[in-house]
Amino acid sequence: MKRVCKRPVLLLLTLTIFVAALSGCKTVARTIGNPVITNNHQAAQRLIDIAGDQLDPNARMLAASFASIDNLSLSSSFGRIASQQLVSAFAAEGYQFVELLLRNSVYVDHRQGEFLLSRALTDISAEHNADVVLVGTYAIAERNIYVTARLIRTRDSIILASHDYAVPYTPDMRSLLRPERW
Repeated sequence: MKRVCKRPVLLLLTLTIFVAALSGCKTVARTIGNPVITNNHQAAQRLIDIAGDQLDPNARMLAASFASIDNLSLSSSFGRIASQQLVSAFAAEGYQFVELLLRNSVYVDHRQGEFLLSRALTDISAEHNADVVLVGTYAIAERNIYVTARLIRTRDSIILASHDYAVPYTPDMRSLLRPERW
């Protein structure tokens, strides 16, 4: 009789472990298949393709938080995360970014982000020895957030690449775009 009882317990334990393992995979799959992350990573690849030989793989790059097109001095959690997701894709391709969030010489206001659109590119490039900056803007519509991302060469402000794309305006995006209270 004891032998019979062990089997269901062992089967139940095995199923529990299997389900727990699968639930972890579901979380990873949700992140990998997330349309916002996918669109941001594809945008980075598109910028690399458009810039072609003009973008030196050894160039030092900076990234600014993406700003609201309606108010270039305003960003959001979405603007910061979109920029960082593009940086992740660039880094995966071997491009070098200077991390502004860790540098003492740059003040990063976490409510507003670090904006290059409102600064002189030559000052920023000289201060951080950067050759190229990644900048972007976004506009919120009813069903989508429309994003423009650009790579700008700092020595002459030439746009090396520009790409327009959209991400779905989901409840997650609404949360990332709501005004922050500090």
